[in-house]
Amino acid sequence: MTLNQGVVTYDGLPTSAGGAHSLRTKNPRTAYESVQAFLDAAGLTVGAPEMSFELWAGGSPDGTGRFESFAAAHLGGPQSRQRTHTRWRVREDDVDATLDALSGAGSGAVTGHGHPLAALVLSAQVTLVDPMTRAPYEGIDAEAFGRFAVDGYGRLLGASGMRATFGTTASSLSLWLGFPADERLHAAAAHVQKHLPFRMSTKHWRRWHATKDGQSYRATKITSPLVS
Repeated sequence: MTLNQGVVTYDGLPTSAGGAHSLRTKNPRTAYESVQAFLDAAGLTVGAPEMSFELWAGGSPDGTGRFESFAAAHLGGPQSRQRTHTRWRVREDDVDATLDALSGAGSGAVTGHGHPLAALVLSAQVTLVDPMTRAPYEGIDAEAFGRFAVDGYGRLLGASGMRATFGTTASSLSLWLGFPADERLHAAAAHVQKHLPFRMSTKHWRRWHATKDGQSYRATKITSPLVS
């Protein structure tokens, strides 16, 4: 097996660092629009995003009841029920109504622990694009790296992804990004940073190289290309 040249990844943020970047707004629609603007400028989705509406336990009876009524009217039956939360699948046509329901809930729509009572969750595979050509970076995809699994959560080296949570009182974005590990790196990272509503961490960057036997990959932590 012949393995490809290296790739640089950004994990923003791992669970040990809080799990995601804050989108710095309490308005779910504003947060959603900022993520869409980032995708429009810096990436392309691979396939259709997965979207769900999550309602968490521990809220006030009135707040919980309003969201349950909304879900029954717009989303149909729940996809799953757990002790901590209930989840409904959200179709693209129902995104606006879901954001309206979340945005209109008010600051009291929280659980007993102060967390958002409900949220629209969007998960997507993405590919970063070259700002000069608007095309994906050549050689940066999962197939180019033999679909090498970097962890036990389904993430593949060379592939990129995101998980955004648009909650009643707070929203966040988790990123797993693959950048070209050559002279294109700085410009690629700068383009992504330009279109994000937060500053990427100077940590959580890794450069991946094929091992000497050509059968696997190993990672080395590096300084952010934005400060080097």
